Amino acid sequence: MRLLADLVLVLSANPGKACTETGLMMARVRPSGFFELLSAEAWARALGYAPEELCGKSLRELIAKPAPDRVVNALLDHEDARPLEVTLRCKDQRRKRFRLHRRFDSYQDATYLVADELCESRV
Repeated sequence: MRLLADLVLVLSANPGKACTETGLMMARVRPSGFFELLSAEAWARALGYAPEELCGKSLRELIAKPAPDRVVNALLDHEDARPLEVTLRCKDQRRKRFRLHRRFDSYQDATYLVADELCESRV
């Protein structure tokens, strides 16, 4: 079983023009534990970090409260496609809730995510 600490954020080496210009928060979760930001600028805007600051962070560093094993398993579960709700910590320590919509791609052996902010969260 993978741990949340194993999910390390990396910037996509070749996200494509559509990914770099979008406001959608898109990512790919690899079985190796890389949480690859396909639209790093959108993630950076939402969380207040520069894209380079996100690279190399563990997802655990962004989770506002320690996530239960259920969330960790769900991110890596190929069979369950239900959206997950996660609270992430911004650079200024504010907390924001996001819904992660997931789809597994067996050809790429990866889970693709689209995140949307649920509402303005309290500190």
